[in-house]
Amino acid sequence: MSDTVTRQASGSGGGGVAGILGRVARDGVLGMRREPGAVVAYLALAVVFVAWVLRTPGLTPTAVTWVLMAKVPLVMAAVGMAIVLIAKGIDLSMGPMIVLADMIVLAWTVPLHNPWLAALAALLVTSGFGLVNGLLVGLLRLPALVVTLASGSIAAGVTLYVSPKAISGTLPESFTNVILGLIGPIPVVLVLAFALPGLIWFPIRRSRAGVALMAVGGDEASAFVSGLRPWRLQAMAYALSGLFAGLAGILLAMATNGGSPSTTTTFTLNAIAAAVLGGVALTGGRGSIAGAIAGAFILTLITILLQSFNVDAAWANVLSGGILIVVVGVPFLVNQVRARRVRS
Repeated sequence: MSDTVTRQASGSGGGGVAGILGRVARDGVLGMRREPGAVVAYLALAVVFVAWVLRTPGLTPTAVTWVLMAKVPLVMAAVGMAIVLIAKGIDLSMGPMIVLADMIVLAWTVPLHNPWLAALAALLVTSGFGLVNGLLVGLLRLPALVVTLASGSIAAGVTLYVSPKAISGTLPESFTNVILGLIGPIPVVLVLAFALPGLIWFPIRRSRAGVALMAVGGDEASAFVSGLRPWRLQAMAYALSGLFAGLAGILLAMATNGGSPSTTTTFTLNAIAAAVLGGVALTGGRGSIAGAIAGAFILTLITILLQSFNVDAAWANVLSGGILIVVVGVPFLVNQVRARRVRS
């Protein structure tokens, strides 16, 4: 295993930003070859995308940008959730942390005189929340469900402290317009959806820490016997989840330039559904962020398709919950049937 990691690390230098992005794309493709669930997710995404294009004649890159602008935060949430699930955990504080990051950017831009400083502060706060979650789960062995549910409540309280009322219009156009641009015919927001997760996760996944994280998620006891320290890797996974929650909140602030501390979101449920839909196993040790990104876009496009058929938006939440039950329940039932056949 160490030889493989060494060879991967030796081939990851140089080439500038374009070279890094090329290696990110190549690693994502190779990762999908190892994860058939992600391949299926991208095939499903292609089908849903074609249906959307056929349903929306005259679609332009600008129109795609406006449609996806408010949806890319879900991509970041799904990636963060996928990393935690791969580590055999779960993060129920994802939604409240996204709202917290959103409100920090909106509330602190004026006193800091710089939206980018406010965005950096949001990332530090949510990453700190994630790190604390990871230490409580990994080091103190507290149940992840309880810890992250409690930290989500704390994050909601901190959000009210940051801003007890709704805020809007505090961000300059130079900040919000970042995600409105085009690189050729491709919307910047679409590039960010793939590039940001890739640039953050790619070096980690190809390092010893990334390989060890997959091992801990697959079998924590065996990983411990092999000399790994699971609590460190779990702390890293939850810290990354917090980081991606912060990115989601920043992108949400860019897209809306407004928010309320009392906002209730479905980010947590949708992030879990997107990750699982992208082939990430709830039992840990399997999955890829590429699949989670596909899952997030599938949920997004299905929601848009439902709206194009004049279906009430509330059914989107019903759909997310239903998808999660089906994706988790069908493999479970199949495994149960196989186990009964083996016993008989």
